[in-house]
Amino acid sequence: MSEKKHSHDEKRNPETLQAGKGNGEAGEGKAGGKTGEIEGPADEKLEQDPVEKIQAQLEEKTREAAENFDKWLRLRAEFENFKRRVQKEKSDMIRFGNESLLQATLPALDNLARAIEQGKSAKEIDALLEGVEMTHRQFLSILEKYGVTPIQAVGDIFNPEKHEALAQEESEEEPNRVIAEVEKGYLFHDRLLRPAKVIVSKGKTHQKIKGT
Repeated sequence: MSEKKHSHDEKRNPETLQAGKGNGEAGEGKAGGKTGEIEGPADEKLEQDPVEKIQAQLEEKTREAAENFDKWLRLRAEFENFKRRVQKEKSDMIRFGNESLLQATLPALDNLARAIEQGKSAKEIDALLEGVEMTHRQFLSILEKYGVTPIQAVGDIFNPEKHEALAQEESEEEPNRVIAEVEKGYLFHDRLLRPAKVIVSKGKTHQKIKGT
């Protein structure tokens, strides 16, 4: 009988049921609010991760830039040392480029000095002449070894690229032919080192008059 009475009281007091329902929703709200407060810091931490990632990348690139700058400084120093070394080698090459040629001429100079000494005490001139000729041949051999060769002049047609005419003379030879050599010319490989100074024939006078 008491159970029926309790059920009857609940039907008679709907406000009590509504209040209980409200209290239940409030409880759920509190629970939900509590859950939101727990998840909040985790979301904030997730939002900070990209910033930390960018910061790490920035530090890595800064370190790489410092390493590359240090490499550049070392390479620059090495290049400067290389330039100084090349300049010194070039300067030494210009300064001492003829050293081997000069060393090769010293024996010929020694032979010339001996020929002069022998000539002072020699009773016959032939021995002195032979010594000078030997020294001359030795000089020519040395020059040829280094690419210097004499220019053929006498008997050739005058060539302004190799010959320098000092005068013209009448001769039995045809005009414009070299009849005498005053100073020998030389070639250095294929380049003119010094032209030969020559005298050129202008032919006979009567031939020239006849031609005119």
